[in-house]
Amino acid sequence: MSDTPKDDDDGITLSAEIMDRAERKALKEKARQEEASRKVEPTKDEIEAALANSKLAEAQKAKRKRMFKGGSALIGLALLGWLVNYMFAPYKAGVTYGICKTFLELNLQFPQDLRVSTVDDFGDYVRIWYTQVDAFGEYRMENIQCHFRADEVTGAAVEKITINRREVDPARVEKFNVILPVILENPPDLTIPYPLPDSLDNLQIDTNMFRKPIL
Repeated sequence: MSDTPKDDDDGITLSAEIMDRAERKALKEKARQEEASRKVEPTKDEIEAALANSKLAEAQKAKRKRMFKGGSALIGLALLGWLVNYMFAPYKAGVTYGICKTFLELNLQFPQDLRVSTVDDFGDYVRIWYTQVDAFGEYRMENIQCHFRADEVTGAAVEKITINRREVDPARVEKFNVILPVILENPPDLTIPYPLPDSLDNLQIDTNMFRKPIL
């Protein structure tokens, strides 16, 4: 007889739980319906404003795209111009070439007719092949070689100069070193010219420079 009340209590508890679940479900459904009812359809002005904002965003996006393309084109043109200038720009030699050429110009009889052919820079000395007009009006190809040494004042000074393998008087070289600061402050054109054409018409080469002196 004691088991019967226990079964009744379980039945009552289960029924209460089912009803509680149903109530919660109904409350959720009611809340969902209320939320849906609060949603208002957009007005015509709001739709037009949204469309205008969308068109404005698209226009701004297109403008940024055009600006990006224009900037890329300008950068490409700048790189192309730099590359063309780099490929066709004349070569520049070091200041030692300018010093040696200045000495040569100061010691030629007709410096206005000087034509530099090739330049060989070996670091501590420079060799220049050039043509000049002699006293008979003929072109002669010769070479000058300038050797340099370190100097505490100017950084570098001329140690020795040879023209056609004949050494220039050291006293003339020392006098030239006196004006080196002026040359360094106002450096000459360091552009390396194009080599002279292969044609040797009216061009005499001093063959004595290839002969070994006997005495």
